[in-house]
Amino acid sequence: MEFTVKRNLLLNELNLVQGVIEKKSTIPILSNILLEAAGNMLEITATDLDVSICCGCSADVPAPGTLTVSARRLFDIVRLLPEDSEINCTLLANDWVQLRAGRSEYKVVGLPRENFPSIPQAPAGGICLPGSDLRAMIQRTMFAITQEESRYSLNGALLILVPHEMRMVATDGHRLALVTKVMDIKDVDSEIRSLIPRKALVEILRLIGDGELLVEFSRDENHIFFSARGKKLISRVLAGQFPNYEMVVPRDNDKCIIVPSRTFADGIRRAAVMSDEKLRAVRLTFSPGSAEITASSAEAGEAREVVEVDFQGGELSIGFNPQYLLDFLGACGSESVNIMVKDAETQGMLSPAGSGELDYRYVVMPMKF
Repeated sequence: MEFTVKRNLLLNELNLVQGVIEKKSTIPILSNILLEAAGNMLEITATDLDVSICCGCSADVPAPGTLTVSARRLFDIVRLLPEDSEINCTLLANDWVQLRAGRSEYKVVGLPRENFPSIPQAPAGGICLPGSDLRAMIQRTMFAITQEESRYSLNGALLILVPHEMRMVATDGHRLALVTKVMDIKDVDSEIRSLIPRKALVEILRLIGDGELLVEFSRDENHIFFSARGKKLISRVLAGQFPNYEMVVPRDNDKCIIVPSRTFADGIRRAAVMSDEKLRAVRLTFSPGSAEITASSAEAGEAREVVEVDFQGGELSIGFNPQYLLDFLGACGSESVNIMVKDAETQGMLSPAGSGELDYRYVVMPMKF
């Protein structure tokens, strides 16, 4: 096997697959990537058995074939080579790989191609989704995924497709992020629900990038498949039952406070410096025209911030985890935010003020002082 490829083209593809590679895998082959050269293309595959990425670039292939090589080692070599260089790769005896570029030459240990896991193939008949909407939904929900590995069914975001709507929801049991977009989705005649792991969501964002493009989605019994720009991502579907999130969304929060996003976030950050390290809470006291943000700690002291808000109701106090509020304020993408509350014991709901293409709701459980 032998091929020659431009350094920049190869580096772009290697950069894409780095997030999938297991850094401390007990299975050596999972630290390697599979390179398959044929025709005028080099195909690259990486997997950790849960998430797989298939991508590639153009190459000159005098001798087609396959090999596996350390993903990290190859990436480190390629990124240090001159930008305008071309890399010649040759498979030697006993799975060794020779790399040459200009005056640089490397010999790297490989592993037998037969050891590399097989990658599931996508079923026919995918569903096209707007990449920009999918990207926006992931960015607005992923931070609400639980950090507790033991809560397996909460270790991802739930993607729901119905004929005229795409929805994504994530929760950690203390907060819930829900995004809905009304759209016509072709080839969807009934509800499709897929629980996507956090790691797969991160890689989907990398796959989509910043461009406006369509993403093809499909699934089988155990896997979900995304493809865009000639690149493919395959992920296992998380097992388990996702909670009935609709029961958590409050229906009768009758007090609405409109707050300026940046000013409110800055006030929360400053006050949270003095919050108790174990409790991690700030108290919000709403009164006509203002919101008072306070935090205190027996060991450190106390802080008080006042922010002008649009509110005409009676005084109300409620406690929240400050980081939960900051996560939403950083992701909402609007200059002002609606805070819907009922009382100090009922969960609050936040949403961007004004109308937008996305219906974004964020539910946070209150904290007691």
